[in-house]
Amino acid sequence: MLGWLALIVAALAGLFVLIQGPLATVDPSIIALVVACTIAVLAGLYFAALKSQSNSGRRRVLGLVCIAISALGTGAWWVGKDRIAAAFSGRPISGDEPRTRTASSSAVSVLIRRNADGNFVTQGQLSGTDVTLLFDTGATSVMLKPTDAERSGIDIQHLSFTTPVETANGTVYAAPVRVRSISIGLLKVEDVEALVARPGSLNENLLGMSFLRRLTSYDMTGDFLTLRE
Repeated sequence: MLGWLALIVAALAGLFVLIQGPLATVDPSIIALVVACTIAVLAGLYFAALKSQSNSGRRRVLGLVCIAISALGTGAWWVGKDRIAAAFSGRPISGDEPRTRTASSSAVSVLIRRNADGNFVTQGQLSGTDVTLLFDTGATSVMLKPTDAERSGIDIQHLSFTTPVETANGTVYAAPVRVRSISIGLLKVEDVEALVARPGSLNENLLGMSFLRRLTSYDMTGDFLTLRE
């Protein structure tokens, strides 16, 4: 019977590894379903094998199995809780186990899910101020609404909106600035070039290439966008 226990432990441990590796960008609801089905199938097979055991032996081994499944199930939830929550709320996952880059630094990755409009929109911080950011590889620079720029500490009263920027809605005039920092979850980029749009000409803050090119990488897989510091 210890062989069955070892099989259950090995199977769940393998799933944990896959969740953090090859399955990192798979829909969290699918991962949760696979984990639940794996536990149910292995437990069912194990309970069937217990029929040939004595009552006392069955109770002892059953207790060990319940403890193991509970512990591993709790571990699975703790490992994937942010990713599962993000699947249903649309917020970014930013607390995944960091992958070591060097002895003194760690890589951080953020996962953003596509919203109902087909866009990648996330909550972030502009110099410590909460803002909404729209991922836009077509924008050569981060582009900010004047209201959010002002809330983050930029003095828009003394800006000169003379830089023409071509957008999907035509030419917009903006003012160049430098943002102290832009953060999404644990991912943070400091001293970012940006443009503040003329008041009334921009509806969304655009997370453009002046931010994205400072990252190690970014890629889209299905409905998920991954940003890596």
